[in-house]
Amino acid sequence: MNSNATVLPVHCDCEVLPPPALVQEFVPVREVAFGERTELRDGTLTVAGNVSADIAVPLVTSVVVDVVAPGERDVRTDTVLDAVPLAVKVEGGLGEGVTRLATGVVLVVTGVDADGTQLGEAGNSAGVLSERMSDAAPGTPDPGDWIIRIAVTIEAGRRMERPGPAAAHQAADVVADRLRRALLDAPPSDRRTFEEPSGPGPRVALVKLVMGQGAMHENLVFPAEPGGVRGAVSLIDLGNLPQQLRVNEVRDGALHSLCCVGPSSKETTLHYYRDPLVAALAEDTELRLTGVIVVGSPPQEADKRFVARRVGAMVAAAGVDGVVVATEGFGNNHIDFAAEIEEIAKYGTPTVGVCWSAARGLVSGNEYMYALVEVNKAASGQESDVLGENTADATDARRAIAMLKTLLFGADPLPSPHSWDPEVLRGNQELVEAAAADNNGRPTLTEGIRSEVPVSATAPTPLASLGRPLSGAVVALVSSAGAHTVGDVPFRPYADYSLREIPATATDDELTFASGSYDNSDVNADPNCLFPLTRLRELAEDGVLGGVSPTHFAMQGGGTELELVKTRTGPDLLRRLEEVDVDAVVLIGACGSCHRSAVVLQRLVEQAGIPTVIIASLPAVAAQLGAPRIAATDTPMGAALGAPHDTAQQRRVLTAALDLLVRADEAGAVARLPERYRS
Repeated sequence: MNSNATVLPVHCDCEVLPPPALVQEFVPVREVAFGERTELRDGTLTVAGNVSADIAVPLVTSVVVDVVAPGERDVRTDTVLDAVPLAVKVEGGLGEGVTRLATGVVLVVTGVDADGTQLGEAGNSAGVLSERMSDAAPGTPDPGDWIIRIAVTIEAGRRMERPGPAAAHQAADVVADRLRRALLDAPPSDRRTFEEPSGPGPRVALVKLVMGQGAMHENLVFPAEPGGVRGAVSLIDLGNLPQQLRVNEVRDGALHSLCCVGPSSKETTLHYYRDPLVAALAEDTELRLTGVIVVGSPPQEADKRFVARRVGAMVAAAGVDGVVVATEGFGNNHIDFAAEIEEIAKYGTPTVGVCWSAARGLVSGNEYMYALVEVNKAASGQESDVLGENTADATDARRAIAMLKTLLFGADPLPSPHSWDPEVLRGNQELVEAAAADNNGRPTLTEGIRSEVPVSATAPTPLASLGRPLSGAVVALVSSAGAHTVGDVPFRPYADYSLREIPATATDDELTFASGSYDNSDVNADPNCLFPLTRLRELAEDGVLGGVSPTHFAMQGGGTELELVKTRTGPDLLRRLEEVDVDAVVLIGACGSCHRSAVVLQRLVEQAGIPTVIIASLPAVAAQLGAPRIAATDTPMGAALGAPHDTAQQRRVLTAALDLLVRADEAGAVARLPERYRS
């Protein structure tokens, strides 16, 4: 280009618009009753008796609607899949124009399959509704709300495969659409206008890490109606890559939760709709919330790290001054959580993390996680079956903002305690409110605030030696992914510390899996993806091994307390292994919590003098807890050994893992296998 050339400005007669505003109109609902037609008049929402008729969604066998009045929640319920606001677009698209919201009423979706098995994942909220649903969480109905309960039944055997739970939500959304039409005809009593945040303060972003692994872990974005399903796109189908949303889009229901929230730390669609972190950051006049980055949690560790790098790049390109990274749930998503904090903070951007871990502890961590907020509410510090109990609320949001402002103003939080301590949360809250009292009630730099979540790692157990050549060794399999024989006593949905024995002669058709927290599609097609008993027998027949243990063992490792795995399950496993007299053990996990349980058992077995190796699709989790030997695969959580029916790949993975028993020369050895599979 000629350096002397004149650069002329480009002129356009196009109208330049400010960011669109969102108007919320409110229609109060004081009573819900059944009648001949669905309509909303004078505060009474009448629901037609046939509101759930003629719903044709594949895999759905029935949809039943009933009404639960305020104060009458002592009723039995199947597991709650979601709580959804009743809202409809009047004008414009999501995040702009006019939305009409019915106040005083919430849609609650429940799910079960045709065999009566709950659609919960690692746990479920089935039971008495008043006991299984928090009345103080952002994602659950308020005590004075009416509940329209949409009970969905799907075909048997599909609850742990991605299409099953998705079908339940699709069917419930058909009912919701019929109610939305009535809301559209009802005159509003009040309205509120939301502008996109603006102002001169530090620019901040919220990174919202949600689920993206399929089955019980999925989220939708950009539905046609607020909090709806129709027209929405799955984050899984978007590669779980980060999506930049305007603040008003999130306020207007751009997210729909398919988390099948049995555990207390998962967030419902209602939680997303009135997210306390979004509200607090947007309303703080000392900050400017630039937007919300929504990102999914893939089932493969390599993909988790790729997505985390994209989050870091998006944040860097936005040029923000500070970031809050928030996640829901517990387990493998801590890998994403830790990686995303690292990819943001390592370039100098002040970063606060918000999560639930409490007494369970983080599944994965790093040195950049020095400013963390804990959202636990349960007195035990454990996961529970109470919907919404351990999710972020307004007080957590205030501590997060105070911690972020402390970083922005040049100070660091004090280090976290070495172990979970609920007094730290209470102490921080007192400090935050005392400092806010001198700042017109707004959280601000808070001296003495302490990071609330311990980040620790365990040194690997010293290696035991294989006492004979591999070709003469007898090997046992140990699964923490809920494997058992068909007809055996099923495991509890989570935190089951008992063992199941699997005979060496068990065929593929005789094996099934009880664990949640991962999509079961692959193991339902071929159990050798996660419990390679047939492959082990083949290697023994080929002389690679000396023999196969007459009995193999399994537990349901999701949602466990590690101390109880160590003190209950571990001694029982050691006794049984001694009885079958094996020379080595191969362990296999699935979800993040399953991996942790497997490593606890692995360490105990190694300490007892039996060499072990874990085949890990989440090697970061195994390494964090000090696994002695790790065979790492680039595969989904539900298929650690690779693709269903790919006998060659499964044999390669198992052979490489067994080889590590011989050639590993230092504790904590990791063999990264060149095996890749995407379900």
